Amino acid sequence: MKITVAGGTGLVGQSILTELRHHPEYELHSLSRTGRRPTSIPGVTYHAVNLLADTSWQQLIETSDWVIDCVGILFENRRKQITYQTSIVLPAKKLIDTLANTSGNFLYVSANYAPFFLKDYLATKKEVELYAYSRLGQRAVCAFPGIVYSKKRLSNYYPARIIANLIRTRCFNWLTKIRPISSQAFAHEILNIITGLPSPLRKRIP
Repeated sequence: MKITVAGGTGLVGQSILTELRHHPEYELHSLSRTGRRPTSIPGVTYHAVNLLADTSWQQLIETSDWVIDCVGILFENRRKQITYQTSIVLPAKKLIDTLANTSGNFLYVSANYAPFFLKDYLATKKEVELYAYSRLGQRAVCAFPGIVYSKKRLSNYYPARIIANLIRTRCFNWLTKIRPISSQAFAHEILNIITGLPSPLRKRIP
């Protein structure tokens, strides 16, 4: 099985590839602007591409059994022309359109919830979800994590652990929609999804 992870050098993408590399039957590829890094994972083929400007990546997508989209930003920087449209929506639509005439599957890493100051971020994620379903039908699958945390990124590690502990003690039930999950646990759920096993992340918590 050939699996391509778009955004494979980011925290989430690297976690997914680390999980998948334990399965030698998978041929793994990563797409990112930077390509290979010092922290690159053995057994993964890295491609340095610009999804909006290049076309060299399209043949890889057309021959992939699964394309996992981890591309995105949390905050916009309009001064640098870094927006949700250019960093989330347009790259995703390029991938989806390339898959449209193939038999490949698309797994979109969406979001379960966002606070009010990130409402545009969540709206953007939902826009991609709808586009994927409309173009690919049942070949499109979405995963709905909350905070994906790791010790590699301490800025979200400690807040996420605190929230997770509050959820476990049932102090604040409304916190469940924040849905904190470690990067390792999230990667395992992605493996479950692509192998056809049940995963709670396939449904958004309202």
